[in-house]
Amino acid sequence: MTKDKKPLVGSLMIVISSVLWGTALLYSQYILDNGISSRDLVSMKMLFGFITMLAYILFRDKALFKIDKRGLAYCAIIGFVCHAIYNFLVFSAMELTSIPTTVTLLNTSPIFVVIMSSIIFKEDITIKKLLALSLSVIGCWLTITGGNLNSLSFNPIGVLLGLASGVCYATMTILNKKIIGDYEQVTVLTYTFGFAFLFSLAFSNPLAIFEIPFNPLVYLFVIMLGVLSTAVSYLFYITGLSLGIESSKASIVATLEVPVSVVGSIIIFNQKVSTMEILGMLFVLTSVLILNEKSCEKLQNYEEIY
Repeated sequence: MTKDKKPLVGSLMIVISSVLWGTALLYSQYILDNGISSRDLVSMKMLFGFITMLAYILFRDKALFKIDKRGLAYCAIIGFVCHAIYNFLVFSAMELTSIPTTVTLLNTSPIFVVIMSSIIFKEDITIKKLLALSLSVIGCWLTITGGNLNSLSFNPIGVLLGLASGVCYATMTILNKKIIGDYEQVTVLTYTFGFAFLFSLAFSNPLAIFEIPFNPLVYLFVIMLGVLSTAVSYLFYITGLSLGIESSKASIVATLEVPVSVVGSIIIFNQKVSTMEILGMLFVLTSVLILNEKSCEKLQNYEEIY
């Protein structure tokens, strides 16, 4: 429920969720390379995300299942818009444009969060926040494309779908922030993932894993995708929101997912990285440090006192 405001701890929670999302891209690629489509992967990760949260509640406290009609409605909306529709838009945009174009457009989501947060939560749009936002968006673009415009595809419908996926992703932060103090995070996530799984069945087949040759690593990575990058990562994310970090700041910090995935590719796959990609990663990191400058100063002062 409502927690004391600890923005620095909240930021760290968002960073952890970003790391989990970023590393998920590494083993997701293995799953896709072994015959499971990205669309079918959606229902699988939502299913295992739901099972993880369900098991947690069953072992910890069954009272966490309790939720009122308002909370259930919010969970249904989040599951539908921010997971099912979001994933559908992402994959549709990829089909019409390219992966770099779609991911670049998706990472415009902090722009929408900043705008919506200023209207709904009356969060200030400061010069520091705008600077961090600019560095984050530009940094993501440089990290994803290496600054090469030729890697982008400008199919009009595909671009609109990519931007729409960014809006859906941004809406996830706003809606979770809206109900964060009224319900337990695990309760919200359990019902959200349950609804998301049901809605995703309209375009995703969770049984597709049984249609490919048996590979234990594929099964392991699908479970990891549901447990770590879905259940655990989102739990860290909304816990971070509950600790007082502004939703606009949280969305910018979450863009660390992009450089984390690139660094992982360098370490695991020996992927070569360009100067522009390194610059992009530094931009994203700088945006996070700018947003958390005051919190870090407070922490430093506390350590000096004790």
